[in-house]
Amino acid sequence: MPNWIPITINDLQDSKVAALVVALQSAALGAGQTDPTPRLTQAVVDRIRRKIASCSVNQLDADTTAIPAGLKTMAVDLILAEMKGRLEEPLTDDEQRKIDLHNSDLNRIAECRDTVEQPDSAIDAPVQDSSGNPSITCGRREKLNRRVL
Repeated sequence: MPNWIPITINDLQDSKVAALVVALQSAALGAGQTDPTPRLTQAVVDRIRRKIASCSVNQLDADTTAIPAGLKTMAVDLILAEMKGRLEEPLTDDEQRKIDLHNSDLNRIAECRDTVEQPDSAIDAPVQDSSGNPSITCGRREKLNRRVL
């Protein structure tokens, strides 16, 4: 079994969100709109990957749709929250508690306090160099002389 996996529509349908997926794919669409499920899923995957990359000892999988297998439930819960938000449905108290816990876990991963599975096809996580000095420039506003008539 791979260490990192993509989140599929089947993963979402296997959870309690099958009806939500159907609603998002059809009922919540306006004329000309396409199914937002893949975009919402990728946005959550991207967020999880950014948090993983925030810890300098972590590597990412070369597959940009993949996350650590151990974070699958987290991803599904976060996608559920995004779907409900798009449908303007409130989260239950239990769902909100899960989201809060997942956000805390993601912060622990970003702070290198929790570990994740090593990727199958590792690439170095992109790290932004913070050693340089910022350069700030200030534009000058020119005063316009106006004649009052």
